[in-house]
This record gives sequence, C-alpha cells and structure tokens, in this order.
Amino acid sequence: MPSQAVVQFIYPKSAASTFNMEYYLTTHWPLVEKLWGPQGLLGWSVTTGTEETDYHVQAVVFWESLDVVENLTSVEKVMDDVKNFTDATPTRWVGTVVGQSKK
Repeated sequence: MPSQAVVQFIYPKSAASTFNMEYYLTTHWPLVEKLWGPQGLLGWSVTTGTEETDYHVQAVVFWESLDVVENLTSVEKVMDDVKNFTDATPTRWVGTVVGQSKK
C-alpha cells in the first residue's frame, strides 16, 4: 500500500504582501475540496503564526498517495485562484508520511 502524501504550501509575509484569510478559508478551500476531493484529497489544515513570523499561513494537504498528487486534474484552476487571496508566492513542499501520532 502506498504511503500517504503531504503537500505543504507556505506563504511568505513581506511589508507589501497581502493575504485574505476569509476568502482563503471560505472560497479557496471549498474549491479545492470540490475539484480534488474525488481525486484522493484526504484533508487539510491551515495554521497561522505569531505576528513576528515571516509567513502568513502554512497549509498542509493530505493525499492518498504521491501518485494521486502527480496526476491531479484542474491544477491550473486551483492555482489561478491564488491571486484572489494573496500576492505572495508560496513555497511548495511535497513528501510522504513516514510516521504519525494522533490523539
């Protein structure tokens, strides 16, 4: 059985960058769920840091496998929506879950 995949998006903060959290949570993520839920999206989480952090948010997206991530459709549609909530370019990190604990 393939390992669960994780994709992280980290949006850097600068003096000039903006981030619309309301849009991100109420419009962008429902779009992601609609388009990618049937393709193997397992879930996601969004975290914010303190005011002093260098990032607006970190999103962690959980997938059935790396194969699913590599074969997603509608990527362009989801990425095109980014301009509607931020002008920051995210860092993207892709990996697999090798250990986990949930309580």
